[in-house]
Amino acid sequence: MIGLETWFNNFTQFINSNQTPETLADIPLPRTEYAIWWTMKCAELSAFLGGVIVHPIYRLYLIRKLTPETTTNNSRKVIRNLCRRIQGRFLIGGLVAGPFLSVAWTEFQGWNERRIRERCYQIRCDTSGLVLDRYATTFFLVGWYWKRFQGGVDGINIAIAYYMLYKGLLERFTNPMLVDRIKPEQRYTSVEDAKSDRDRLTRFWKDLALEGKTNDDLRPKDEEGNVEVPSIGHYLKQS
Repeated sequence: MIGLETWFNNFTQFINSNQTPETLADIPLPRTEYAIWWTMKCAELSAFLGGVIVHPIYRLYLIRKLTPETTTNNSRKVIRNLCRRIQGRFLIGGLVAGPFLSVAWTEFQGWNERRIRERCYQIRCDTSGLVLDRYATTFFLVGWYWKRFQGGVDGINIAIAYYMLYKGLLERFTNPMLVDRIKPEQRYTSVEDAKSDRDRLTRFWKDLALEGKTNDDLRPKDEEGNVEVPSIGHYLKQS
């Protein structure tokens, strides 16, 4: 998971001590992170299509095709199991398609790594979207433990239903399952702003570390060999 630690910490919110505005804007592997987001969204969409639309329609169609001559005690059970296998295959297709669609979309848009990184930062800051993704991931894992991909579809659809209930009614009275530690007013407006702050502070601490070490200090000096170390305000004013 090297390179995805900051993404994992933000997504799970397990370790609050690791959550800072700087780590929120630290995105070492933007392409991988963006592919993960696409995979989640494709899984949610395919689970909804397979479990809520295709499954009941196809199941009703097969039941209506039954005749007294072809009906047995297990006919409805066979039809149900067939439709559940279909919904599971929808989910597998979504999970497989996600990374490929991510690459295709970025190539179609002509995005470079910097643009993808900014998009990933927007996704990390999208509290509403994260609520849905966290619900879907949690209930998918429960469903997977129960009935593998078929259960995963049920879990994701339960998560989507609960998310709609939360947004429509519960949001005013309760908090989501995982609350973001870094509030919107604490976040940087962009990854570039965070990087600019890090660069200015790095220069400041480097100047302090070199203060008094004339042999190691290559900065311009006055006639007495002294270097004036600017205050931190000098760096923070720089763009």
